Amino acid sequence: MAIPYTFVALLDVLGYKNKIASDRENGKEDFKEKLESSLSVLQSINEAEIAYQAISDTIIVSTHPSAPFIDLLRALSKVHRAFLKNGLFIRGGIAFAQHFKSGALTYSHALPVAYEMEQKQAIYPRIVIDKNIIAMMDRGGKLEAEIDAIRSERLICKENGVFFLNVANENLEECYELAKAIYAAEHLMLDGNEHELAKHRWLQNFLLAMSPNSMPAYMEPVSIFSPEHAEVT
Repeated sequence: MAIPYTFVALLDVLGYKNKIASDRENGKEDFKEKLESSLSVLQSINEAEIAYQAISDTIIVSTHPSAPFIDLLRALSKVHRAFLKNGLFIRGGIAFAQHFKSGALTYSHALPVAYEMEQKQAIYPRIVIDKNIIAMMDRGGKLEAEIDAIRSERLICKENGVFFLNVANENLEECYELAKAIYAAEHLMLDGNEHELAKHRWLQNFLLAMSPNSMPAYMEPVSIFSPEHAEVT
């Protein structure tokens, strides 16, 4: 029997190692509880259409071959927001290729593609979509029938040739407040850490770009340094 082609998303929880270490040092399970709370949003999804599994900091979400692609996009938007509600960032990639799972066995051509996108293109708290999937929306393509719905719900964005899921969609204000709160909680720890700060700045700029009402930036702007009475730590 031929292995079916299906849509597969691989998601990664950012900052996993540091948060595990914090739980271990403090003798708590705060991070574990946040993971469970975030993933609980998937319990309402019909597993006959969309399946998922979580292994450490990796979450794999796949569709049944007959399931609409737009259902996966909607589900991933909910997952992304659920993690934001728990103060966590995720990023990932979505691929379309052969994928088979039965019990403990998973054999997949899609996962390596999704993993590479997550590592090399997602970078920020976003879920990147393979360009091959975008090409399926052309006239006569596999996703031609879904393009109107995807467009009307504004589910896909593009930046610098990279396509990614619009996780804000109709929940822009909620995502803005959640992202703002995460930054407020972490901004002291971000001092001097440009790699981590870039994730917050990208998310802020994305949300501001999606805003029709010119939401204010919540991150500290670039300022002119004055050496008088300055202390360098």
